[in-house]
Amino acid sequence: MSIAPFDDFREAVSQAVAFAKSLPRQNARPLPSSRASGSLATCVANLRKSFLKLKRRFPLERYPRVAFQLAAIEPLVDQIVATFPAAPSQMLLLLREIKIKSDLDLSAEIESEGASIQAPPQPLFLPDDLIEDRHHVLKKILWEVNSTYETACYNSCAAMIRRLAESMIIAAYERHNLQMVVTDADGNYLAFKDLIGKATSQREFKLTRETKRVLPDLKFFGDLAAHNPLALVRKPDLDRLHAATRCAIEELSRNI
Repeated sequence: MSIAPFDDFREAVSQAVAFAKSLPRQNARPLPSSRASGSLATCVANLRKSFLKLKRRFPLERYPRVAFQLAAIEPLVDQIVATFPAAPSQMLLLLREIKIKSDLDLSAEIESEGASIQAPPQPLFLPDDLIEDRHHVLKKILWEVNSTYETACYNSCAAMIRRLAESMIIAAYERHNLQMVVTDADGNYLAFKDLIGKATSQREFKLTRETKRVLPDLKFFGDLAAHNPLALVRKPDLDRLHAATRCAIEELSRNI
């Protein structure tokens, strides 16, 4: 299968191997001339650049098996960069090891990902930019919402949507310095049902009618997914609530 970043990386490895093989074989001496050193430096730079592009193409979150193979190759790439200009024979040993790992293990994993790589990317269930990066925990929960929906784990998705909405309501009260409204005498936050009741009537939040209507549904399906032993959340359940859920999360995000 032809994947541009992978093809570029293999080509960079092959070029570096070919150039290193063309140089005189010293055991421990540096490269014999500035011209040779500069040419190999270009090969090494191209190798590093193409490897970084390949890592970005196959992030750990979506392609864990490919990322595992890349993690095995990365120390070799780093070693080449760190030791340059080493003797050609030393560089060649590292380059050959990279080539073997790329042609065998890495290539096999990329081939196994063929269907998902070739398929056009599907839009996320909830846009990734609904929550700012500074809200690290909430951002991670949002990622899990999208990941579970994408992999047809709809019960997990419903449970994570419930957690996201509950966490964002609490964060909104903290942002507005209104924690006392949603905590009991011991300082514990109220149950989600009570949080929804408070949030939907909290004037500072300025939630729309649609958001006020959908929050109880998010709780219902989240509870069903997590606690009901006889029923399952299905894709149509989430799709029916999709538009309202998206709006609710964005409205809550404006309050945190």
